[in-house]
Amino acid sequence: MNRVMLSDPEFATVASLLHEAAGLSFDDSRRDSLSFSITERMRATNSPDVESYLAVLSGPDGSVERQALLDEVTIPETHFFRNPPQIRALRKYVLPELLRQAADGKRLRIWSAGCSTGEEAYSIAILVRELLPPAVEWDVKILATDVSTRALSAANAGHYGERSFVMTDPLDLARWFVLDATTGTYVVRDEVRSLVEFRHHNLVTDGPPFEAAEVDLILCRNVTIYFDRETTRRLMKRLHSRLRDGGYLFLGHAETLWQISDDFSLVSLGDAFVYRRLTEEPDDRRRVLPDRRTENEPRPTRADRRRGDADRRGSGGSRRREEVPRLPRLVTPAMPPTPTVVPVVPTRDPLDAVRSALREGRYAEAADIAAEVAAATPLWAEAHYLQGVALTNLGRDADALIVLRKSVYLDHEHGFAHFLLGGALDRLGERVAAARSYRAAAGTLGARPLDGVASELGGRSVAELAALCMELAHRADAANPTEAGTP
Repeated sequence: MNRVMLSDPEFATVASLLHEAAGLSFDDSRRDSLSFSITERMRATNSPDVESYLAVLSGPDGSVERQALLDEVTIPETHFFRNPPQIRALRKYVLPELLRQAADGKRLRIWSAGCSTGEEAYSIAILVRELLPPAVEWDVKILATDVSTRALSAANAGHYGERSFVMTDPLDLARWFVLDATTGTYVVRDEVRSLVEFRHHNLVTDGPPFEAAEVDLILCRNVTIYFDRETTRRLMKRLHSRLRDGGYLFLGHAETLWQISDDFSLVSLGDAFVYRRLTEEPDDRRRVLPDRRTENEPRPTRADRRRGDADRRGSGGSRRREEVPRLPRLVTPAMPPTPTVVPVVPTRDPLDAVRSALREGRYAEAADIAAEVAAATPLWAEAHYLQGVALTNLGRDADALIVLRKSVYLDHEHGFAHFLLGGALDRLGERVAAARSYRAAAGTLGARPLDGVASELGGRSVAELAALCMELAHRADAANPTEAGTP
């Protein structure tokens, strides 16, 4: 069966159904991917045309087919230990702190919301096992939920191919997985599997699977990118109601609660940004960051820089088992009345040297200088972006991913950073994520003056680049048809 082309009324009907069923938001830019999914389900149900398939969706067995369609449009793209900065934050700060706080009751509750095929939940279980061997008696429960029954079936099986381990240390692979010689897949060891329970759950229509305020850590990564603003706002209220005081919320690198929810505070842990429900106890308050994108952040103190240097030294080379570290006490001072401030205009932009080196093709030098500026001013999105430009020109796409993701996290409207991120993801084979970044680039660039020119991106006008981004997004979808249904 050739792929169907959805008419405007057909597209609106299916998009409305998916939004009602699971909060998924489909705009016209994703019409092609939805058409692919509908074609697959028409083939499976022997529906000769879209009208017949829509009748199946609304018929007596409609609920069964709606679940099958959800499975089709939520084809997962994930792997173990995804998002290294967050993994480092979990390993070094968050999990040790949560275990220390729960030492009296020896009880830990973690929710992997939107767990896909299970790699995230098992990754967290591995990090917990590093700190709590099986012989240590604790009540640990990692509940992993997803709306896709297909994904949950794969997660319960616990068999994974090599693609799932692109970010996995070979030592971790050997320690926590067993090779099945018959299938050529790797099987999760029982000591890890025993910590995880998988359960079907719809984040939009189902109530939270925990009692109020009992969860220590919630991971809801790369889920809200499929929702509209109002759906995301309602979801965050439900997550907040289940997270205990002092508990953590992890979102994806491109997700933010800015202008969505004021119920969480943004905190910086190493090179990761995460959300936290602050405890009301005055002796456990921490310095939090404003959840907005700005280039005018204060420079860190010498102590801040020393801590940053220690973090960077600790993240390189072989990993050593560490004593459970204590998070530094970062106190939130009371806000004084806003004073009258006379702005101090810097005599020299520290990024001028980076831009000069980029213009002259000295990319290694540009990358080094940008890295120094970013280390001194870690909330300056432009510093991370220019470092990404240099690394991309050096062909170091894997390194560029890290800094470009920081840039778009700090400034979600940075269309050029989205564009470079899409290119790096595309070259590394992550087609679905690449298409998403290209579309984000097109959307944000379209809001800029269209006669602007980006010299570091080949001198294209903004209008040309925005059009190119949409074309590249379609190409990325076409190059990965098995995942074209991913929302």
